[in-house]
Amino acid sequence: MSRIRAVFFDVGGTLAYPHPSFHAVIARVLAEHGVETTAERVAAVEPAVWQAIDAYWHQGGNFTRSDAESRQFWYWVYETFLRLLGVADAGDLPQRLYGEFVKHETYRLYADSLPALQALRDRGLLLGVISNWEEWLEQLLLHLEIHTYFTSTTISGRSGVEKPDPRIFAEALESLGVEPHEAAHVGDSVRHDVEGARAAGLVPVLIDREGKLPPGDYLRVADLTHLPDALGLRDPAAGSPRDAER
Repeated sequence: MSRIRAVFFDVGGTLAYPHPSFHAVIARVLAEHGVETTAERVAAVEPAVWQAIDAYWHQGGNFTRSDAESRQFWYWVYETFLRLLGVADAGDLPQRLYGEFVKHETYRLYADSLPALQALRDRGLLLGVISNWEEWLEQLLLHLEIHTYFTSTTISGRSGVEKPDPRIFAEALESLGVEPHEAAHVGDSVRHDVEGARAAGLVPVLIDREGKLPPGDYLRVADLTHLPDALGLRDPAAGSPRDAER
């Protein structure tokens, strides 16, 4: 029997995503303001943007602990995209892009999110959120109609610490009254979710829908509905082993 009593979730890239894609939203906003590009071109320059972001994080940079910090970070990210796309005069485009990505209607749930949450709740698990996001994530969860699944929401913009800092995991554990070894954390980032959860003593699970993330010695699922099996959680519909003998 699994010892897991609680499962925490990251949100962006795990439960929800910008619709129809991050790249497509950027391309649409730019086109609306006179910069013709495509989602494919945005995707092509993204690896270089991530190199810059990774360097920033490795230097100890943060990005969601306050509204001001978030704006500064994301303006810089969008400016980097625009530079790599060959936009000579960014003007107020970084601010317009930021504005688009804080709209609730920009986001959709992945098809596997609701079935997975329901399956875990049916098994009697406590569910929570641990996310590097601004305070408005609470309203987004309400908009996406999944807020009722979560007993606690631990958000960096409210806590003042970000994953992979063990303190944000400790805060989440305390909110549900569970020990680290009794909890799993699911996310799409090796650095923030897997390494952060492991350092805090939780069982890390990587969601890798496209099979593009690096291999490692941690649980990995391609679909959130595979979580119960990955965590060794019994299906309540299957009954107990004693029931099977009758």
